[in-house]
Amino acid sequence: MPIETIKLGQVLSDPATMREQFNKLAPNSTFQSFHDFLELAIVEADSPFIFNAGSDNLAIDPAINVQEGGVLRATAGDGDGSAAADGSQVCLVVPVQVNNGGLAFECRINLTDITKCSAFVGFTDVTTLEEPISVSGTTITTNATNAVGFVFDTAMTTKEWWSVGVSGNTDDTGSNTTGVAPVNTVYQVLRCEVNSTGTQGVFSIDGVVVKTLSVGVAAASTNLFFTVFINGDGSNSAAATADIDYMLVEHNR
Repeated sequence: MPIETIKLGQVLSDPATMREQFNKLAPNSTFQSFHDFLELAIVEADSPFIFNAGSDNLAIDPAINVQEGGVLRATAGDGDGSAAADGSQVCLVVPVQVNNGGLAFECRINLTDITKCSAFVGFTDVTTLEEPISVSGTTITTNATNAVGFVFDTAMTTKEWWSVGVSGNTDDTGSNTTGVAPVNTVYQVLRCEVNSTGTQGVFSIDGVVVKTLSVGVAAASTNLFFTVFINGDGSNSAAATADIDYMLVEHNR
């Protein structure tokens, strides 16, 4: 794409300018939902999101945390470690389906303390409070019927991001470690691309492919919703947080 001169006084964040540039980079044949969290506050009713939180007093709905670049912060509780008590979750309520082709998500995120939390970043099939997938030791627990994404859990034997998928309540048999661990307060870019039949998911971290699942990562014709979920581990007295710098969801129209 050729370099264009910015006109004097041109407002780059003007909706008309942004729409023009978007259509050059991503033609109208592509659906994209991108959020950089530059607002001072987000009101759920006026946004494309649903915010969920557990019953613990420290578990709160995700909210803007004003810092460089803009951040949405999810804050888990310090109760019994269940999603119902300690979970904090943001869901993008615009549904997507695998069979449109080109389905992908990308999210830049950091966890504040990997010794006391679990997290899921990816697509799931409900927008109510739920930990879609978790791992304890080497055992995967799928609460979602259809989901695909990254999981971290302090209860894992190998404490790394795992690539996981479940299609029609059948876990992908290749779900396993990626070889890359989260680091406290260090941002990582998590991305997953799913083929149009839901039989393959390609996972990358910071631009490097780390895992490919090739059995069944999500049902092709089921509504999916992008979500970031964080939970406490049930044994700590301080809340864990996840900072989301941006999220991107896309597929073919």
